[in-house]
Amino acid sequence: MSSYLSFQWPRPEHSNFLCYHRCFDNPNANILVALQIPWIQWPNHPLNDANSPWRTIRDKARQAVQDWLYVLDEKALGEVHHKHMRITSMVLMHEQLHLTVVSLAEGEEHMKLFYGFAADAVAELEDIKDLKLGKKLIKMIGSGKEAYPVMRKFKNRFV
Repeated sequence: MSSYLSFQWPRPEHSNFLCYHRCFDNPNANILVALQIPWIQWPNHPLNDANSPWRTIRDKARQAVQDWLYVLDEKALGEVHHKHMRITSMVLMHEQLHLTVVSLAEGEEHMKLFYGFAADAVAELEDIKDLKLGKKLIKMIGSGKEAYPVMRKFKNRFV
């Protein structure tokens, strides 16, 4: 049994941070970490792309991931261990995008495509591409101009 630790990591006073709160619970059985990770933003209103071709949605998702990566890098620079926080944020973002895709309802296929393409793009980022994060959310059927995307079937954890 270790001695009681009362360590608490205060949130930085500047705006470049990812770790919002960090402490031990009372019996020191767990560490509690709260991160404030920027969300990957749709570049316009999602309904504007409801009838857009899948390639347009894919390109917007990929650009949104690049824009997010820039914001993430800025936020991570304020962390003592910025590379660790950057990688952690990427993995958590991938998981959150996956959970978002499986929670979307029928009729929101354009949003499923956007967040699915975004999740796949995050999984391919240099820092985490060698991790085994599971199958891509979007499977391409065919090739060339005849190719089209299909969402993989994943069990919805919310029902």
